Amino acid sequence: MASSSPRLPVSDDPLPELVAALQSGDAAQRLRAARDLGRLGPLASEALSDLMRATQDSDSRVREAAAAAIGGMGSVALPELTTLLRHADKYVRRQAVWALGRLGRAAQPALPALCTALKDSDPRTASGAAQALGNLGDAGTAAIPALTEAMCGTNIVLCRLAAKALSQIGLPALSTLIAHLYHHDPFVRGEAALAVGWLGPTAQAAVPHLARLLREAEWGNAAEANHPVLPLEQRRTPLRASDSDADSATPPQLTCESGEEALPPEYSSLVHAALSLGRLGRSARTALPVLHTAAERGFPALRRAARQAIEHILADCNDSA
Repeated sequence: MASSSPRLPVSDDPLPELVAALQSGDAAQRLRAARDLGRLGPLASEALSDLMRATQDSDSRVREAAAAAIGGMGSVALPELTTLLRHADKYVRRQAVWALGRLGRAAQPALPALCTALKDSDPRTASGAAQALGNLGDAGTAAIPALTEAMCGTNIVLCRLAAKALSQIGLPALSTLIAHLYHHDPFVRGEAALAVGWLGPTAQAAVPHLARLLREAEWGNAAEANHPVLPLEQRRTPLRASDSDADSATPPQLTCESGEEALPPEYSSLVHAALSLGRLGRSARTALPVLHTAAERGFPALRRAARQAIEHILADCNDSA
C-alpha cells in the first residue's frame, strides 16, 4: 500500500495565522479571523494592536467583530475600549460600551469617557454608558452630575437607565433623586420615585418626599398649581421620542397591573411613589396615613399599589417586632 503524504506540523498557536488573515484582501476571511480571535477571549491579547487596526477596516462587519473581540479580552483592553468610545462607527462604540459595562468596577478609569458617551448620538451607546456607570456602584459617584443631566433628557430609555444607575451608586445619589421627585416632568418624577425604591430602606430620608408627591399631586394642595393633574379624558402621554434609528431600543410602555390602558406620566409617577414606599419597608411607616387615603380614594392602579405598599410595610414592621 502506498504510504500517504506526511502531514505538515500544526502549530499550537493559532494567533499568527489569524493575525495574518486579518490582513487578507478577502473581507470574508478578515471577518472570520476577527470572530475567531474573539472566541479566544483574553488568550488573544497579543493580537490587541492588530484588532485595533481592524476596527478601521473598510468593511463594517469586520470593524464590529474586531471591537467585539477586543471587548472579550476583559480589563487588559480597558485603554483600547475607552478609545473606541470615540470611534466614528456606532456599532464599534456599542461593542466598546457594552464591554466596559461587563467590567463592572474595573471600568472606573473609563468613567470620564463613559460620562461623555451619555450624550452619544446613538441611543444604544448612550444607554450602554448609563448601565456601565451604574455597574461601577459607589465607585461611580463622580458620574452623578452627568447621570442627572441624562435623566432629564428626551430619551425615556436613557432616563430610566440613568435613574437606575443613580440608585446603584447608592446613598451619594439619594439627594439628587429626591430633588427629581419635584421635577416639572412627571415622567422624570416617576423614574426618580422608582429609583428611590430600588435603594431600599437606606433611602428613609426620601419617605416624606414620596408621601408629599402622593398627597399633593392627587388631592390638590399648593403644589397642584404648579403640577396640575388633568381629568383622565383630557390627558395624553407627551411624545418623548428621540431616536429615529430603526434598530434602537423600543421605549418601554407603562401599563396598569391589570392590563388596563397605559397610564399617563402624571398617574404612573404616583403609582411608582406608592410602590417605592412599600419597598422601603418599615422605614416608610410614617407614610401609612397617605397610603391608606390613596388605597381608598385613588384611581384603580394607585389603589392597588397603595394596598401592596401597606402590606409590605406592615409585614416588615411585624417581622422586626
